Amino acid sequence: MSREPGWLKKAREVSGYADRVAEIEALAGAMAAKSDEELRGFTDELRRRRSGGASLDDLLPEAFAACREASTRALKLRHYDVQLVGGMALHEGKLAEMATGEGKTLVATLPLYLRSLDGKGCHVITVNDYLARRDAETLQPLFDFLGLTVGVVQSESTSEQRQAAYAADVTYVTNNELGFDYLRDHLAYETPELTVTQRPLHFAIVDEADSILVDEARTPLIISGEGDGDAPAKYEAATLAVNYLERGRDYEVDYKARRVTLTDGGYETVADLLGVADDPLGLYGAETKWAAYVFPALNAKELYFKERDYIVDKGELKIVDEFTGRVMEGRRWNGGLHQAVEAKEKVEVKPEQVTVASITYQSLFLLYPTLSGMTGTAKSEAKELGDTYGLDVLKVPTAKPLRREDGGDLVFKSKLDKFRYVLRDVKRRHASGQPVLCGTTSIEDATLVSQLLANEGVPHRVLNANPKLARKESEIVSQAGRRGAVTIATNMAGRGTDILLGGNAALTAKLKLREALAPAVDGRLGPLVAVEPGLYPVADLGDAVDGALEAAAAAAAGELRAAIFGDVANGTEVAAGAALDRIDEFVAVASAPASSLTAAGSPGLAACRAAYDAVRAAFGEVVDAERAEVRALGGLAVLGTERHESVRIDNQLRGRSGRQGDAGASCYAISLEDKMFNVFGADKMQQLAFAFDIAGDDGEPLQSDLLSKSLATIQEKVETYYREMRTNLVRYDKIVDVQRRVFYNRRQQVLTADRPTVEALMGQYVADTAADTVANATLGLGADGDFGSAYAAAGDVLRRMYPAAAAPIDAAAAGLTGSEDAEAAEAALVGAARAGLADQVAAVEKKGVGEDDLPAMLMRFYVMREFDAAWQQHLRDLEFLRENVGFQSYSQKDPFQEWTIQSNELFTKLSAKVYRNAAIAFLSLDVDGLVPRPDLAPPTPVPPGKASPPPTSTS
Repeated sequence: MSREPGWLKKAREVSGYADRVAEIEALAGAMAAKSDEELRGFTDELRRRRSGGASLDDLLPEAFAACREASTRALKLRHYDVQLVGGMALHEGKLAEMATGEGKTLVATLPLYLRSLDGKGCHVITVNDYLARRDAETLQPLFDFLGLTVGVVQSESTSEQRQAAYAADVTYVTNNELGFDYLRDHLAYETPELTVTQRPLHFAIVDEADSILVDEARTPLIISGEGDGDAPAKYEAATLAVNYLERGRDYEVDYKARRVTLTDGGYETVADLLGVADDPLGLYGAETKWAAYVFPALNAKELYFKERDYIVDKGELKIVDEFTGRVMEGRRWNGGLHQAVEAKEKVEVKPEQVTVASITYQSLFLLYPTLSGMTGTAKSEAKELGDTYGLDVLKVPTAKPLRREDGGDLVFKSKLDKFRYVLRDVKRRHASGQPVLCGTTSIEDATLVSQLLANEGVPHRVLNANPKLARKESEIVSQAGRRGAVTIATNMAGRGTDILLGGNAALTAKLKLREALAPAVDGRLGPLVAVEPGLYPVADLGDAVDGALEAAAAAAAGELRAAIFGDVANGTEVAAGAALDRIDEFVAVASAPASSLTAAGSPGLAACRAAYDAVRAAFGEVVDAERAEVRALGGLAVLGTERHESVRIDNQLRGRSGRQGDAGASCYAISLEDKMFNVFGADKMQQLAFAFDIAGDDGEPLQSDLLSKSLATIQEKVETYYREMRTNLVRYDKIVDVQRRVFYNRRQQVLTADRPTVEALMGQYVADTAADTVANATLGLGADGDFGSAYAAAGDVLRRMYPAAAAPIDAAAAGLTGSEDAEAAEAALVGAARAGLADQVAAVEKKGVGEDDLPAMLMRFYVMREFDAAWQQHLRDLEFLRENVGFQSYSQKDPFQEWTIQSNELFTKLSAKVYRNAAIAFLSLDVDGLVPRPDLAPPTPVPPGKASPPPTSTS
């Protein structure tokens, strides 16, 4: 390379990657000279060298060069040099900060290919099903070319589909699915049920890393089982009671801490309404425990709002993700909050939940030996990411200079003035032809902006948490950069989508092909794939292109029907969704570059490829012309309507404009009545506005440097508040994480144990329990104590604990009459208990003739059942301890130190209880009552893969 570009100088200064980029570039000619077969075979060569002892760092230049060349052929996309830098950062376990449009999806292929040479599996973790599926389908041709297998986990994936996906070389999965699969695996009772833990975790790339690792890390993942069946009626009664209370008189609300506190008068009022005024313990009575229902009802009333925090869809309450604006299917709040909100909305109140298993994202991701991430905005959180996850942030330079113009805040005194301005600005830009993306922080605001625009006759599209729009999302995003397009998006920051100026010819061509295929496969699917009027760049494609689409549908219909309905029951709603997924996969393959289809040998794929090429060419002419127009108009304009809790999230919204050196503009229109300022300093804002006489006239923006600085200070306070909250969560969870790892490791050892191992474990449990029983019976006896009676008592206790060992225990106890030899007594009773265990194993084996080692299966089952019961109780104990340890500060004790001491004391008691109860359960088993194949379902069943999180999951 004769001349070093500016970006490379920056890269050299920051990280010294320039030499490695040069090495990769030097291999380009050799890789280009290889045939397709030779390039595919190069993967096998690299694997052989890796297994022979070559380090990944030594193989990196060749692996990256091979992946780059394969991408050029399979995807028609060649990695830029800056993308090579990003790939190296990911391989090294760093967090690569790359601007929107810089090709993070393609960057990930480089370290994924290199790391896959170990054969241990690589995970790409993203924020939603749409992105996981999109990226897997987009990159499948490249991975196929290189000889790698690809899996994708979706919320509706079955256990079998999850197992297959996690067994692949590269797996695309959401953070939620990964977390809940991990928890469910540690509730499994047989090894074939395992999904993500079927092999050790190896390497992960977290996409939109700051969103997952920072924003969503406040809330732990929880799997729950049903608790008190009478609770629904109590939540309904508590909701009626709190509706009589008034804010300010009966209770106070701290919006910053998100806490509601009853006044003395309010406490008396609600106690009277619930009929416990005469109870000395009032709301805290042991029988009624009304406090557990009243405070969630107060929180539901004052802190959680429809269309912002949740929606009601077909009579079911669904949580809205505050960071992405998406509905979190199957998720439920814990601590009684979900039931309280259900009662508030007068929908069915489902039974209360108790925690079965839980983990924080911090603990989950630290299970990976190598964790990396990529995002457009991370530098501001670099310290937290380093402290919590050990991730260094590398800011990767852009391939082209950023041309977007970022305007300052436009501050209005009221929300009314703000939204009037938003309406004027959007109308003006739309009239000029400039596309606009309007970002809101709630469904409520998105609906308001939509209504305002509709009243003015401005055509627009809305992207929010409506579950019915999930499949339409790609259509909406594909049009957001077209001339005159107006798109309203709830928390667009988490969408992970590129907005192309002038539109997206490739995506709309895929939609057109899908629209042709779906009804030909199944008549029910036509309405499901119909697009909005005006979505396509060209309305009339002409006879030739229409003919190509018809030919494609005719050629592919039979092949698709066989693939879809060969394993999915026809005529059901589930089958319709599965059919569309299969059609999408087919379209993704058909639209891939021709070189990836050479081995396919499918007439249907060939016809679809021809139709796709024809449609894309027709759309491309219009899109290219429109792109030039939009660039001349200033590119995509981003207008935020409210500041987020972090400048980083604000910048994510801005980053949707100005991709790859395109023109663009961004600004925020905010008001002093916005949520953040109300919670963290509204009074100061209002005082400043009036004190400096800057209230503005006729709804014009306020002007003041002091005001702008004050707004920035408030946002910094919000960031600090939530950062400290996350830090505190991590601090306390580190103790639990150590316990969880130890406990899960012990359970996993039992799950995978063979017959000799599990029998030896059970024998040890029986022996230890017998020895403890003898020790307890003789505790405190002096030299002249009645040892014979003590041994008889110990034998009686053991006989009741171990009915199957009654005969040998009775014989041993009878022989100890008059004995004072404690060691001999212990040895005799322990030996008797072991003999009883051997008899029980033999009896079970005889009963289970023809079964797969029934004794081992039963012993594993009883041990794991006790592990689960003990862990669930431990989690409840920890929850109670966590809620009450704060009061230790009143007695001049350090709450965290007390938490550490007391939680570890609780943990040390767990193992003995598990072992004792497992031994008792197996030796109490009525062998004669066994059926040939016992039902070994766990006591708290967790639905595998039907929905994740399952209906019993909470967060």
